[in-house]
Amino acid sequence: MLSTQSQHTQALRRRSKGFTLLEIMVALVIFATAAVALSKSLTESANSVGALEERQFADLVAHNVLIDILRDGYGNDNTGKVSMAGFEFRWQRSVEQTAHPDMRRVDVTIYLNTGSDVLASRSAYLGQ
Repeated sequence: MLSTQSQHTQALRRRSKGFTLLEIMVALVIFATAAVALSKSLTESANSVGALEERQFADLVAHNVLIDILRDGYGNDNTGKVSMAGFEFRWQRSVEQTAHPDMRRVDVTIYLNTGSDVLASRSAYLGQ
């Protein structure tokens, strides 16, 4: 007959051979929570990259429109449409008087063609 101590050792070996169902379920819940959080983070990152790209090209459009105004003068157009890198932008120009009688401030604002959110804006001062 086995001694009590060896019976106890054998019982411990049988119980410690693997994980219990509860331990496995807790580990799966932790893993699933981490996976959902990572997935959400990656989705938000991808969306922000697209928005950043859109704003970057809108800023280039604002710069180009302002350069055209500085080079060619005010012209008659207060609005226009521009296509760049697959995006369709709409620009709007406003001209304001300044404290100096020979200077005007020109503001160019860029919108996505279908939206109303300002994506970029630039300003310059021109002589009359």
